[in-house]
Amino acid sequence: MYGFIVETDSNQSLKRLGDKLILSLYKEKIIAKYNIFGKKIFIETSESLTKKNNLNGSFAPAIMSNSEQNEIYDRISKVINRVNEPDNFAIKVLRKGEHKYTSMELARNVAGAVFDKWPNIKVNLEKPQLEVIIQIINNRSLIYARD
Repeated sequence: MYGFIVETDSNQSLKRLGDKLILSLYKEKIIAKYNIFGKKIFIETSESLTKKNNLNGSFAPAIMSNSEQNEIYDRISKVINRVNEPDNFAIKVLRKGEHKYTSMELARNVAGAVFDKWPNIKVNLEKPQLEVIIQIINNRSLIYARD
């Protein structure tokens, strides 16, 4: 299964949009399911998606996880395996709920997953070529990459 986050500026309800996306993919013979996570739609598909799939909105590689730091670290490694090597990156953490760590601590602790893959990569917090976003709500997290 492949995971993707769909970002849209549509005014439709996320449920209605998710239903439309699933039907659109089904017409292309791609089996998929979706979850609404905060204000994002997480889609799991039987095949990788491309720009040809005519999805409303932009999409990026993503994976769902629990909110444990070591699990997030491992999941970042899997997400960045699906993107091309950038010159620089940033990690952005969005949290809701109580956790044993701050957003800054988590970003610092899981950045090693990116350095493990690309040892010479630089950090650029202003305008990164690759942005790894970790969105945490209570005990679940959604991890995705924008390049």
